[in-house]
Amino acid sequence: MTNRERFLRFMRGEEVDRPLYWYGGPRESTFNAWMKQGLRPEQRERWAEFVGEERGIGIGKVCTLPIPPFEVKVLEKRGSKKIWIDEMGVKRVDHVDPATPGFVTRSYLEFPVKNRDDFLEMKKRHNPADPRRYLPDGCSAPLPDPRTWNYDRNDQRIYLNRIALCRESTEPVSFTCRGLYWTIRDWVGFENLSIMFYDQPNLVHEMMDFWTDFLIALYTPVLRVIQADFVVINEDMAFKTQAMISGAMMREFMIPRYRRLIQFFRNHGVQFVVMDSDGHNSQILKEFIPAGLDGIQPMEIAANNDPAVYLAQYPRMITWGGIDKRELRFGLERVRAEVKRRFAAQRRFKRYLPCVDHGVPPDIPLRNFLYMVELIKGFSNAEDLDRYEPPRDLERQLGPITEMFDPLKAVPAAEGGDEGEPVA
Repeated sequence: MTNRERFLRFMRGEEVDRPLYWYGGPRESTFNAWMKQGLRPEQRERWAEFVGEERGIGIGKVCTLPIPPFEVKVLEKRGSKKIWIDEMGVKRVDHVDPATPGFVTRSYLEFPVKNRDDFLEMKKRHNPADPRRYLPDGCSAPLPDPRTWNYDRNDQRIYLNRIALCRESTEPVSFTCRGLYWTIRDWVGFENLSIMFYDQPNLVHEMMDFWTDFLIALYTPVLRVIQADFVVINEDMAFKTQAMISGAMMREFMIPRYRRLIQFFRNHGVQFVVMDSDGHNSQILKEFIPAGLDGIQPMEIAANNDPAVYLAQYPRMITWGGIDKRELRFGLERVRAEVKRRFAAQRRFKRYLPCVDHGVPPDIPLRNFLYMVELIKGFSNAEDLDRYEPPRDLERQLGPITEMFDPLKAVPAAEGGDEGEPVA
């Protein structure tokens, strides 16, 4: 049985020899910390092979960002921070050199879409027929006619390499796309969108209709020739204890468009449609599962999610994540108890791959993470939840520890003076 068959059967609730090995993704700052804890350069370079992770492959690059992008400008530097305009046209404040890359904080000052005229201008940067949206890395493509910009968007040469790779893949094939709430929030800002739902509902409807049409037009030529097994729609539309919009707003503004998207993906052979949303997701599931959504991830435990509760409530739901990253910071007994708890839910409900519930932060010790990896492998292979103790073979392949991660050092540099430094 290939991993592709194994994944699909497992998520359909059918019997398999074992689920796939999924662990969670360390960020750049995490790997930087782990290099001081004995991770060797060759292990870092071949990380998935070193830990034996089986994540699958993607369909290649499909760009949903503005084309052309907005001009990136640094407007001012103030101590360790900069005020700049990013490629999305957003004016924001970031640290020049973040202490923990991959876990950055930022402040937003101004967004490019404030009214319908701005939206119409943004639409001009989102032509789904632009051939620059379909250029996977390492894949040559015919150039459009520079005089007319005419281009046959159904020309399969543009995806020739990826078509063959995906068709022959023995691993699950997937892709991600920017969702409705995510995209419009990027255009107008969170607070502004929250007000627009009340003050400019027609504009929100228009923007969501446009984005639904855009995604369908963008992915149609790709999914005609590539068989994808699942899609993850990025939304991030929840806080720690509640969703960012009410159930009534989900039903009015999002559910009709999601029904269209889900049907489109189904018609093109995508078996599972999953939402990516950090935060507490019970209200989202209540609205979106009946509308056809198959699942949600990454199941952050700090946001009061419990995979077992959701899986009991929605028997056909699929998910992954749910291993509380906070518990991985401590002794191995707590690591083991957390992983055991999640695998108990997996064995009861199926359709669930326990792994770290979001990006793996640098305060998780490397040896704790590798211990979790071996627990996941053992429990996935039906080892006893109470008695199994992993051999810790991965740990024995590490080098010596030179320095453990110190959270007190993971803070931004001094802010400097109050006077801004304009950038010429």
